Amino acid sequence: MIYFRNGEFIEDAVSLDLAQPAFRTGYGFFETICWNGNKLCHLDLHIERARKSLAQFGISEQALDYAAVIKDVLATNGLENEFARVNIFFPVEENCTVPVVCAVPFEYIPKRTWTLKPCPDVFLSPLMAHKSTNRMDYLNAWQDALADGFNDALLQDFDGNVLESSFASLMFRKGNSFYEPLSAYKLPGTARIVAAQHVEIIEKKINLAQIDDFDYVYALNSLGGMIPVTAVGEMEFEADFDSAERVSAAVLELEFIS
Repeated sequence: MIYFRNGEFIEDAVSLDLAQPAFRTGYGFFETICWNGNKLCHLDLHIERARKSLAQFGISEQALDYAAVIKDVLATNGLENEFARVNIFFPVEENCTVPVVCAVPFEYIPKRTWTLKPCPDVFLSPLMAHKSTNRMDYLNAWQDALADGFNDALLQDFDGNVLESSFASLMFRKGNSFYEPLSAYKLPGTARIVAAQHVEIIEKKINLAQIDDFDYVYALNSLGGMIPVTAVGEMEFEADFDSAERVSAAVLELEFIS
């Protein structure tokens, strides 16, 4: 993989100062953006979210034309005509970040479904509202869910209220109404912002013990779009592909065929 940093294209290894917080504590942020084989999906929303985090923590950012650099990275890696995962990393050294831009192939699977395992561990931090590179808890939860045959982990607070999954925002439907968990301890998802342009989403506290009251469950992220969830632990749900495909087309900027 060839990535871009500080005006250069570099292959494989990223150099970080061992004395700086990016290496010592995972201090930094990142964004994951979909390249759908033709265009970058909602780059503006991702940059806006990253810059809000950088500003809140007083971190200056090296100026970069992200759209142009990303297209150069895609071309350098031979991914111009393929579905790809683009990442922008913002490692912090001396209260400044020099962004790292990389891209790798990603297989988008239409009509896929997910299953979620409720994570037995609770971790709550204000950092959950930021896409921080310090994500050991999320990774552990996902790996534990994967080992038990699930696709991802459902995260909850100490009272059993649903937050999000390790890799996605969560949304619930009852009748014709869509709901998302009301909590300060979850990431403001870009896919959720796009979804809200197509369906009205109501915020409310959603307790894990009550989710069998809902008709459908969905996971939302920038690479998968809107993914029907067919099981949360032992609770099973029907897959609502009609709603999912319409929103996924908007998230991934693909043509929707009804």
